[in-house]
Amino acid sequence: MMFKSFCFRSVFMATLSALCFANAATEKKTPPGDFYDEVSRLNKVLSEVNRKYVENVNPTELTDAAINGIRNILDPHTTVFAPKDYESLRVSMEGKFGGVGITISLRDNILTVISPLSGTPAFKLGIRAGDRIRKIDGKETKGMSLDDAVNKLRGKIGTDVTVAIEREGVPDLMDYTITRAEIIVHAVPYYGMVTPDIGYIKLATFSDKTTSDVENALRSLQKQGMKKLILDMRYNPGGLLNQAIEISELFLKPGNVIVSTRGRTQKTESAARRTPLVKPEVPMVVLVNQGSASAAEIVSGALQDWDRALIVGKTSFGKGSVQTIFPLDNAGNALKLTTAFYYLPFGRCINKPENGIKGLTLQDEEYEDEEKDAAKTDSVKADTAKRDTFYTNNGRMMFGGGGIKPDVDVELDPMPWVVQVQERMAMYFKFAVKIRPSLEKAQVKVNSEWAVPDSLFTQFKAFCKKDTNFMKVKSNALVGVDQLEKSIIREQNYMGDSAKTISDSTLVKRISEMRKALEDNRDAQFEANKDYIKDGIKRELLTAFVNDSVSTAFSLKRDKQLNEAIKYLSDTQLYKKAISAPPKQKKNAAKPKK
Repeated sequence: MMFKSFCFRSVFMATLSALCFANAATEKKTPPGDFYDEVSRLNKVLSEVNRKYVENVNPTELTDAAINGIRNILDPHTTVFAPKDYESLRVSMEGKFGGVGITISLRDNILTVISPLSGTPAFKLGIRAGDRIRKIDGKETKGMSLDDAVNKLRGKIGTDVTVAIEREGVPDLMDYTITRAEIIVHAVPYYGMVTPDIGYIKLATFSDKTTSDVENALRSLQKQGMKKLILDMRYNPGGLLNQAIEISELFLKPGNVIVSTRGRTQKTESAARRTPLVKPEVPMVVLVNQGSASAAEIVSGALQDWDRALIVGKTSFGKGSVQTIFPLDNAGNALKLTTAFYYLPFGRCINKPENGIKGLTLQDEEYEDEEKDAAKTDSVKADTAKRDTFYTNNGRMMFGGGGIKPDVDVELDPMPWVVQVQERMAMYFKFAVKIRPSLEKAQVKVNSEWAVPDSLFTQFKAFCKKDTNFMKVKSNALVGVDQLEKSIIREQNYMGDSAKTISDSTLVKRISEMRKALEDNRDAQFEANKDYIKDGIKRELLTAFVNDSVSTAFSLKRDKQLNEAIKYLSDTQLYKKAISAPPKQKKNAAKPKK
């Protein structure tokens, strides 16, 4: 039976299991017993509960509880999938399914189309961003969860599904009968030229089709005159290990080690085996951040170790463990089990201990010994802490155990409060949906050259102020003023001055002035961030009128980390200096064979 190795993180499972993991770590460890004796003991307990407990117990619930108990003493990435969850995982890894071709979400608790995918059945029928799905096959969507809606829209290729759409500016619901087709989710949602000679590829995930998607993007960019490359893996959660190896091969020389995996039952080393698609002399930058994990860290770490690319952005997530999927039965249940740690070419294990389990360095052969006692384990860990310094092929110093640290750290500017609320509440999206009919009626040509007029900015400001939910959101300072007012009232009552409320006090005037000043600041922030707000309006209107690609290309222009990457690639001396070793820097004694 063939198993696929996965190296992605589950934020939900990490949060849930971390609490249990912390509690387990504080308790005294139980001496290990014989495995089969312990399994027999567990079976006896389950059997007695099933036969003699005072009430009937659902065997499935009993098994799930036992499994959850086992999982709680392991790492956050080990879990058991129910058939439905395993199918969702399989779809995400294969990158294709039968569906209609829309991205949906809940907006104001209403099922809303965020974007139709170009070329899909929904796109061809004219379904738009902002359309509200009120019915699916005659069933009301009110109260329907997002997962349930997705499951109803997906189905066997060639079958039909009918949706009732509510659209801004159209008085009646519109029925669309859509024939499901094969929907391919591309690992590369966007690529293009960001300067006349610098190509850009956004790599979103590592699924079955990732390598072919990246190869197609590279060939297209080469035809457009690409001389330098930016590979953007920010917020890439990882995916298939074999795809990380194949992506690395596109840039590294044959024989260059990419990654090693080590566990109790496996020990592998993978090296580049084919001629790279991008020549070694092509300067390259990889963008990473705190959302880059696992397979994305393998690629960025391997390119960093071989000095093939400059890493720009923020330190990555630090997930250095490999998971393998084991089907459990014919019903679709499966076990995702952590089976190994992965190591970068020169020995770094970048796993952060707080992300579940601590990986040791390649030199720690004791890690493979199942018979080591507790004292020896502590000694190994202590030695490991002293061996966390590594060097790249050029001799640049690197550190293990904490994600991929960028060569050029770029901190993003803090987002002003009003803009944060606008983005979080999708105000630009909602406004674009509302204003689109009037722009169409006026025959306004929205494209990449179009500029948002001041009149539209004014309308957006009024739109936000009319939105009850938007106006309910208070800044931390306003919340603080409310708390201050309540505290004063409580203190007056405590002092026996209950007849005299805050309204009788001279403090009420001061508090009222503070509140007004902060409300005025909300208005001021609109004007202070006028350019950003206009860009947000244009971004969503480009998506609605043209497509996601044009919208993405526009958004990249104000991307601070991307602009830093362009700066280094545009200055040959600056790039070479950043990727070269400091003077008199010693290289690591032990290296993989080239």
